[in-house]
Amino acid sequence: MESIITDIVKIIKSENNVIAREKALMCYFFGLIRELMKLALEEVDAGLVEETKK
Repeated sequence: MESIITDIVKIIKSENNVIAREKALMCYFFGLIRELMKLALEEVDAGLVEETKK
């Protein structure tokens, strides 16, 4: 969680243009959501594999 906040602060400080800042933040959040969905789906998949083995 700490690194996410650090990343967000870096993005905010690195962009002077408001539109560029918002675009950079959107790209960062989309990547974060993509990673979270990947982890959640892997967990669901692992559960389905276990159920199928039974």
